[in-house]
Amino acid sequence: MKAFSPRRQRGSAILETALVMPVLIGTALISADLYNVNQARSHMELSAHTIASVLSNQSRLDYDGLQALVDQVAAAEILGEYELIIHQVALDRSMAWRPIYRGSAGDLCPQQSEGLEYTGELPEEQEYDPENPSTTAMVVVQLCRNSSSLALSSGLLVDKEMQAIAFNRMLYNELELDETLAAEVGLRDEDE
Repeated sequence: MKAFSPRRQRGSAILETALVMPVLIGTALISADLYNVNQARSHMELSAHTIASVLSNQSRLDYDGLQALVDQVAAAEILGEYELIIHQVALDRSMAWRPIYRGSAGDLCPQQSEGLEYTGELPEEQEYDPENPSTTAMVVVQLCRNSSSLALSSGLLVDKEMQAIAFNRMLYNELELDETLAAEVGLRDEDE
């Protein structure tokens, strides 16, 4: 039986380390990517649900109040560049006004409405009855961001767009908008 010399054992250890090190580095990068994506998704869902919860308890909404809410709950320092879309939707899928858009990015969220009809998924459905129109409404908050800035490695593990949607039944049947928001969603154009 031939004994291994210390020099030969040292060479084997260096070779094993060289073979294992890329696997360890890759595992660390993938773990960090998954952690970053999970944290971002958690912040997005919390922000969307908080905004939906606050708006669903309001009877009136003004531009400054909405901006303060968005700045506080969906801070760009935490979420990065994002798109926020707010809908007021009746159970028959009709909308009282066009969606309100906020955020520093555009065209991230998939389109959930056409005109004044909501086309996205709802947690509950109701058939439209012209003799008994629905007065129950809900707030739908859609929050989207791109995940490419979260990845330390190539980002192959995650989708490029992340989305969180929150639904909340409104306490009041209609959310009255101030003049600035009404003009933004096209209500003032229709009145004139």
